[in-house]
Amino acid sequence: MPKKYELKPSDLRYLFDPQVFKFKNTSTVRPLDEVIGQTRAVQAIEFGLNMDSPGYNIFVTGIEGTGKSTIVQEIVGQHAKALPPCCDWCMVNNFSDEFCPKSISVPTGQALKFKKQMGKFIEDLQNELPKAFSSESYQKKQSKLKESYADKQRTLFKKLDQSAADRQITIQKTQTGYQTIPLLDDKPMSQEAFQQLSEEQRAAIEENIRALQAETESTLREVNKINQTLRDQIENLMAEVTLFVVRNRLDILKNAYKDSKDILSYLDQVQEAIVDNVNEFIATDSKGSAPDLGRSSPAQSAFLRYQVNVLVDRKGQKGAPVIFETNPTYNNLFGYIEKRAVMGTLMTDFTMVQAGSLLRANGGYLLLEIEAVLKNSFVWEALKRALQNKYLYIEDMAAGMGFGTTSLRPEPIPLKVKVVLIEQSKTFS
Repeated sequence: MPKKYELKPSDLRYLFDPQVFKFKNTSTVRPLDEVIGQTRAVQAIEFGLNMDSPGYNIFVTGIEGTGKSTIVQEIVGQHAKALPPCCDWCMVNNFSDEFCPKSISVPTGQALKFKKQMGKFIEDLQNELPKAFSSESYQKKQSKLKESYADKQRTLFKKLDQSAADRQITIQKTQTGYQTIPLLDDKPMSQEAFQQLSEEQRAAIEENIRALQAETESTLREVNKINQTLRDQIENLMAEVTLFVVRNRLDILKNAYKDSKDILSYLDQVQEAIVDNVNEFIATDSKGSAPDLGRSSPAQSAFLRYQVNVLVDRKGQKGAPVIFETNPTYNNLFGYIEKRAVMGTLMTDFTMVQAGSLLRANGGYLLLEIEAVLKNSFVWEALKRALQNKYLYIEDMAAGMGFGTTSLRPEPIPLKVKVVLIEQSKTFS
């Protein structure tokens, strides 16, 4: 090296006059809150973040190692803090079609609370409904109904017996129905005695038997109508009692979520389902433990249908969500539907639907490294389709491609998210 380029040790140190600084040490200096030398880039990102219209997303590129990801996260995070928080999301049973569970929005930070409230609601009904149906008041009403219709039946059978007596015929009940037998001296006539009668007498008896059989059939039809009416009346009484018990509890929940249309609609469906299936509650042991709402299959627990599956809970979150998905596989990004083996068969239900980062970022911002997105099959096309349609579908990818068993088709979730794609460009020397 030429000597003229040599530096002295003193030349390698730059001295400052301490008097030019207005602080004693750096602990009192506020940290730098801006990006040095990237004014246009920061302005472009902020411009993109402020574009609230759909279809405007952001692409960031630059040399690797310049801190793009960190800078973008900080800018997006600061922008998100000024936005209102987003709602929670839950998956609930569709009582009309269990293979198409419904998605409902829940007020911010209330999803887990709502899940626990529904669990406690069903647990309370298991205790209260059996008590209501075993109460003295209900038993008296039911007995009064049964006695009223029993009187009607007795009146019909009494009339039939009188008609049979007038024709000198008795009616006997058998395992296959009712049998009409002519009488002789108030005793059942034998076949031999019947054959000894004159032809005119036999014809008259046979005519009476045919007439009585027709009357018997008519009476039995009336009895069946009475029995059906009694069953309907008892069902109406049960529905009345069930509604009284359910509404006392359900009105508390409705009042707590009176501003949530999704929850109010769902609670109305729950009420209808409980009334239609109240026998499931009556059959439970009121002194038994609470049902296992978490892990039982639909065949094992009828109460699973009332469970709430929390997809996203934003309790404690301030502002809009900012999610940086470092491994954007299809399942990680869009969510998936779990399955479990039951007696050699794969089973699933709405409680096994899991959310992905796209739903967690719903209402906010999703940050992705574009190289990782393009390396995962189907993700890029599915992401574009979701952003264009503004709906998120949580699907079983294998079932959608024609493989595997029939799976669920959860209701799509409205999607409003801004995606920031980051490219990690590399330089070569």
